[in-house]
Amino acid sequence: MDIKSYNLQTKDYYSLLNLHKILLEAKFHPKPENAQVSGSPFLAGLYQEVVSALLQSEKAPEWESWLQLKNRTDYRQRAIIQMRTCGEWKTAAPEAKRKLAQIHLAPFLYTEKELEEVIKEAEKEDTVNKQYSDAVFAKMETVTDKNSFIEFLNLLEKDNAVNSPEWENKTIREFLQAMSSWIEDFSESDYNDIDWETPDYKTMAKILYMGKLYE
Repeated sequence: MDIKSYNLQTKDYYSLLNLHKILLEAKFHPKPENAQVSGSPFLAGLYQEVVSALLQSEKAPEWESWLQLKNRTDYRQRAIIQMRTCGEWKTAAPEAKRKLAQIHLAPFLYTEKELEEVIKEAEKEDTVNKQYSDAVFAKMETVTDKNSFIEFLNLLEKDNAVNSPEWENKTIREFLQAMSSWIEDFSESDYNDIDWETPDYKTMAKILYMGKLYE
């Protein structure tokens, strides 16, 4: 899981610049095709080699400023999101979390204090997101009327915004298919007492909740 070093051959500035653009897109794309790419030690090591070469170019002062993590709050936040969603993060020991953070933050430059702040922020978001997830489930169980159903919808919306990695079905199409599958699988067995033609608010809340999780 450690970042590895590679012997980068090219020293041509514009070749390095193009490599930087490619690697930046691969590591920090907000909606990647493969979410595991951002946490690749290979990619982190290669990117650091590119940055090291750029920092030896005539434009080194500009690059040193651009690469400061404190100046790149957009990529800092994306790295935190990616850290949280990688499979190892939630169960990782402190030292392992430190290494994961270094991989996800590469190639940016930061102090020890800034690294610790990133790790703490990622851990804090874990707690906040779990609270939202738990609140949605608890509200679903207590829906009885229109007002409580609206409260549930508001919580579900917030949960989707701050806790989207937990959602199995992220697109509208997947969400609707999941709700339909859940109804089809359970309407004839576990929920015979439900009037599926005129469902009550609690049933509608449960259907929407299953749209989040049902596979």
